[in-house]
Amino acid sequence: MSAKVSFVALVVFLTQSLRVIAICEVDPASEPFQVFDEMFSEILGDSPTLELLHNSSKPAEFHEGPVYYSNGQNSYLMYTTQPPADYTDENVEPQITIQQYDIASDTIATFRNASFANMPNGQSKDLDGKLLTCEQGFRDTAPGRITRTDMSTGEVEVVIDSYYGRKFNSPNDVVMKSDGTIWFTDPEYGYQQAFKPSPEIGSFLYRYDPEGPDPKLTIVADDFERPNGLAFSPSEDYLYVSDSGAIQGSGPYRTDLPHHIRRFEVHDNKYLRNSELFAITTECVNVAEGVMPGIPDGIKVDICGNVYVSGGDGVEVFNPDGALIGKILLGRGSPNLVFGGKYGNELYILADVALYRVSLKIQGAMYSDVTSPEELITKDQCPQSSSPQTSSSLSSMDTSIMFHSIQVLISLMLGVVLTK
Repeated sequence: MSAKVSFVALVVFLTQSLRVIAICEVDPASEPFQVFDEMFSEILGDSPTLELLHNSSKPAEFHEGPVYYSNGQNSYLMYTTQPPADYTDENVEPQITIQQYDIASDTIATFRNASFANMPNGQSKDLDGKLLTCEQGFRDTAPGRITRTDMSTGEVEVVIDSYYGRKFNSPNDVVMKSDGTIWFTDPEYGYQQAFKPSPEIGSFLYRYDPEGPDPKLTIVADDFERPNGLAFSPSEDYLYVSDSGAIQGSGPYRTDLPHHIRRFEVHDNKYLRNSELFAITTECVNVAEGVMPGIPDGIKVDICGNVYVSGGDGVEVFNPDGALIGKILLGRGSPNLVFGGKYGNELYILADVALYRVSLKIQGAMYSDVTSPEELITKDQCPQSSSPQTSSSLSSMDTSIMFHSIQVLISLMLGVVLTK
């Protein structure tokens, strides 16, 4: 990492820490919404509620790949599980399934069992409403790939399963652009978690154009530690990608590795340019430990360009400038999230053992063409930040909190505990 990027990373993390410090003195059960800017209050509305839809006895029932569907009569979520398994044992079989959660009846059904699902992870819809799935693959017997499922017939189509003969690592998350191109991340978590062989290729970000000229599959970014979640801005001029490199398989958290979101400019609808550090995630486990580095995972964007990132203690929300405007605290981690509901203003949050819902006053970006009630924020009414502070401005912060944050920062970087 260059000195310039390192300095920017320190400044951004310090600034985020200043805003998050207060969270460590709050009980998420009584105060799940933390507001750092009044624009987040406008997004939440007057009486926001964190609704627990389902509490599971399984350790990781609601893990990844949430996709909202509605057929006019029933509304449901498709998602993937993550049961605990020791894949170092060669006799252990694939464990992950694709599930279907019926929202009205609060019931769960298995949509695709583990032997057929091929270790699924991230998912999204294509332009026709078909289910795009990142299949991580298993051992040498099943390759990692991107598949597409027709939800009316159940027919599964393999979209792409290698980079010109080189096997993917373990495809993690996927999104389709409005031009029909498919963008996905491919970190080597499968190898680190012992269910995939040694990597044949790096942890890259890909673009696949099924209708375009050769080469249809291109690497659009190759400098990630562990590329993870991704989402386009409403205009698709920018692409946000989380890097969860601080998590290296089952090993200890590496504070010296990325735990941030990067933003790219999308050039000519197919190239990425001018990568910049958009935000660094933070979390609070408890008061004693204070603010800690976060674990950025899934990303979603609303119609005004605000960015919602699932992480170690819930959901962090950033404005389009990268400033932290609020948090939805769960008291536990969230691997992913998705907008849904009749008008697209309901945020469904996966938290492994639980599924939550928050009704917002704003729609997800993919619902921008859905006519909304008057009480919802429109694209022409996007709330503005109450403070002009960006993610690199420190002038308005209290100096005592700043000193505390500097202590936290140095402790995290040097691995020592500073005493007063």
